[in-house]
Amino acid sequence: MATDSFRPSVSIVIKTYDDSITPNNDKSISTLKEYLAITLKSLEEQSLLPIEIIVVDSSLGNGIAEVIQNHPAGSKVEIKRIPLEQKNFTYPKALNLGIQHSKGDIIVSLSGDATPANATCLQNLVSPLSNTEVAGTFSRQIIRPGMSLSWIEQFRLWWRYRSRSTTLRYNDHIFSNACSAFRKDLALQIPFDETLYEMEDYAWAKDIQGQGYAIAYVGNSEIFHSHASSSFKTLQRMLYYIYLRMKYDANRNSK
Repeated sequence: MATDSFRPSVSIVIKTYDDSITPNNDKSISTLKEYLAITLKSLEEQSLLPIEIIVVDSSLGNGIAEVIQNHPAGSKVEIKRIPLEQKNFTYPKALNLGIQHSKGDIIVSLSGDATPANATCLQNLVSPLSNTEVAGTFSRQIIRPGMSLSWIEQFRLWWRYRSRSTTLRYNDHIFSNACSAFRKDLALQIPFDETLYEMEDYAWAKDIQGQGYAIAYVGNSEIFHSHASSSFKTLQRMLYYIYLRMKYDANRNSK
């Protein structure tokens, strides 16, 4: 199904929202701009180099802009920042904006706090797209080194991302734009729903699967993406996502 010889033109779209404060005022937790600096370096070390990195930035202050300005000269990859006012921010709006300004045939979506875990992350992520039946792929998420997590966050990551294999999914709509890849032409035909503040990835997967395409979970494409929230807040977020999915499915089925 996948092939390492598949080397399409790839545009990275990174969504950054708020770098005004350190989460929970915990100085041991890196800020968004610190994560971005690490991510930009990691992206330039990939076995499959992207042709560009687009940062759609809605953060307060100049932190993200400074990271991009201070990125070493002679970069292997073009990096550009597109501002989006915070009052207008939603994840799908930021992603659609980045897609519209992109040059690549394949778009890779990254959250601002998501970092490739190794040099083969992108190559492994896009490889299943060599199969024309596959519209999108998403990575296995693992704990960022040195980050202390609640037990329920550890359980969430293990439960959802425990598999290291690649599977095609035609009916399971789970999809994560924390680190995903998809065909630009399909994303222009079926944009991410900007009325959904969250769940736009789940909704897009459902729409695209409804047209006969598959979504691939890629267990050998790993990213560092974990949240240092309490067990209570993590459980709240999990239950809220379940509620949103049930609500979305019920609304769709009633139409």
